[in-house]
Amino acid sequence: MVKARTKRKKGPVKVITYGTFDLFHEGHRRILERAKALGDYLIVGVTTDHFDEARGKLNTVDSIVTRIENVKATGYADEIIVEDHEGQKIEDIQKYGVDIFVEGSDWRGYFDYLKQYCQVEYLERTPNISSTQKRNDRLKIVTIGIVGTGRIAPRFFEEARYVSGAQVVAAYNPTKDDTADIFRVRCQCPVETGEYMKFLSKVDAVYIASPNETHYDYTKRALNVGKHVLCEKPMAFTVQESEELYDLAEKQGVVLLEGIRTAYLPGFQQLLNVAHSGVIGKIVDVEAAFTRLADPKSREMNDA
Repeated sequence: MVKARTKRKKGPVKVITYGTFDLFHEGHRRILERAKALGDYLIVGVTTDHFDEARGKLNTVDSIVTRIENVKATGYADEIIVEDHEGQKIEDIQKYGVDIFVEGSDWRGYFDYLKQYCQVEYLERTPNISSTQKRNDRLKIVTIGIVGTGRIAPRFFEEARYVSGAQVVAAYNPTKDDTADIFRVRCQCPVETGEYMKFLSKVDAVYIASPNETHYDYTKRALNVGKHVLCEKPMAFTVQESEELYDLAEKQGVVLLEGIRTAYLPGFQQLLNVAHSGVIGKIVDVEAAFTRLADPKSREMNDA
């Protein structure tokens, strides 16, 4: 049992926790019960549908009203609030004078930045039950394979964990090299080498993050066997090749998307809206620059 630390102020020990609480189950009830036991007053933040979508949780089943009612019905929450934007946790901790922040153990370390504001505790999850498992019983999970095991692949694998309805189950590298071994160990994910078609038979969709010159071929071969494709830019080097791939995807009835990140950023869309609205006047010149700190040994720094 985790013990609450000594209070810094008079009054009840306030505990706060957050979650989607979709398809409410015993694991949710248990974490609320243990969070409540850490203090005198428990505040529970329930995420909005919009905030969940922004974080990649695309397949939430229950409405926010239902999710709030389920939390309320446990009797553990003294106060229920709505979480609807990034950065709100710090705001709430300061607003409500929170002493202890609680999350499940699968988030261990992620919220350590809050330790400058209050005590942070990670509680062990109830084994063998989760909203994802319950959702899997209702909805088909899209299995994803990553093509390429270089710099971007581990980042995609880690972020994909937060996307409901999808699971990365394998990766592909044409040869057994250091990047394949590093990815396998870091992500605890099997890596196929050699036969691309064998790899494709194990997944519903692929994310292609291999060297640029291989994108067209890997994409075309995946589309030909009915796999959905998310391909890093550039998907192809010519207009003709791009049109060919989109026509093939339409014929096969699958999704094909080029990963032009900026085009899909909400902030960039808002920037375009402001520009088109005329509120800042007539735009006569646009100057932009892109820089980043790169590993001197990376492919981008050594390509001819």
